[in-house]
Amino acid sequence: MIASVGLKPPFPQTMVMPKVLYGVSPIGLGHASRAVAIGQQLVGRGVNVRFVTGGAASSFLRSYGLDVHNLISYPTPAEFRGRVVLSSLWYLRFWWGYKGSKGRVEKLIQSVQPDLVVGDEEFTVLSLAVERGIKSVMVSDELELAFARNRLTRAIERRVYKWYKELQRKVDMLIVPDFGRDTENVRYVGPVVREMRRGREQVLSELGLPKDRKLVLVSSSGTGLGDFLLSRVLELHRKRRLGDVFLAVTGGRQRETADDVVHLGFVRDQQDLIAASDLVISLAGKSTIDEALSSGTPIIAIPLKHHFEQEKNAMSLGFRYEDVERLDELVKEKLGLRSEPTEFGGAERAAERMLGMLRPPMMKADV
Repeated sequence: MIASVGLKPPFPQTMVMPKVLYGVSPIGLGHASRAVAIGQQLVGRGVNVRFVTGGAASSFLRSYGLDVHNLISYPTPAEFRGRVVLSSLWYLRFWWGYKGSKGRVEKLIQSVQPDLVVGDEEFTVLSLAVERGIKSVMVSDELELAFARNRLTRAIERRVYKWYKELQRKVDMLIVPDFGRDTENVRYVGPVVREMRRGREQVLSELGLPKDRKLVLVSSSGTGLGDFLLSRVLELHRKRRLGDVFLAVTGGRQRETADDVVHLGFVRDQQDLIAASDLVISLAGKSTIDEALSSGTPIIAIPLKHHFEQEKNAMSLGFRYEDVERLDELVKEKLGLRSEPTEFGGAERAAERMLGMLRPPMMKADV
């Protein structure tokens, strides 16, 4: 792995490799994508990293040759026609999953004895690290909570939010993968994206995609949410309202096939496919948005209604849930409208922040 990322380990070979236990939220694959980008930076610098997560995120991380423990179980928010519903039930089920996972993760911590615990919106490892006095880093761009839409949910959310803010305060460092100003223990590092591994020609050839057509990537959520968006895109395409484009669909359920629609299922290095596309249509998850912005590929990001994080992400690009009704206009407006690629460097900066907590005192000056 060190050779694969071309990094020089900062720890002398005579030293014992520092150990990091890296918790990753199993909800979707955005957190896992960030963890891959940062984790590879840490491994390439001579750190022994073990990951703990659950569900599809476990197999995703293992596909990169990473050491993964499948112990976390969190529920996915409920959606109905593109709207988040039953938030109070989701909070209760999440808390139940958190409590149920805690015992399993505690045994892992006792076994690993990590020098540092990292949690990308995975709160079991972080809570245990704080309780045990282990150095801890939270990775999150979701610092607030605003799912509640009724009195009961607001009452539950207030209690959860109080606990969440206390955890943010108690961790040694809170890394935000976005732009902003550092305050107290909060450090902004910029967007975190995976490095591109293949060029456009190679991606299209390996996936059997046409090189002479405008390619629109419809990226379905790793959580299985967003069926409303895929249905709308396919409906408009059948009616020939999206123009002469070829659709590549990743994730989601298999739908009807056509000569100019291909369902690719799970694509591990989707950052390469995003870069090779002429347009991306997706829910407003931060990782997909950041990978599109990094490669300069135009993106239409439609948020789930009442999902405050996605609504915030979409708003930053000028989109909202209601734009699903004018997708045909947006496709014609955005198709092929590329911007300059951007190297955010968030993964490198995040890894350096974590390394600063692992280096012996005499090496601190090298940071």
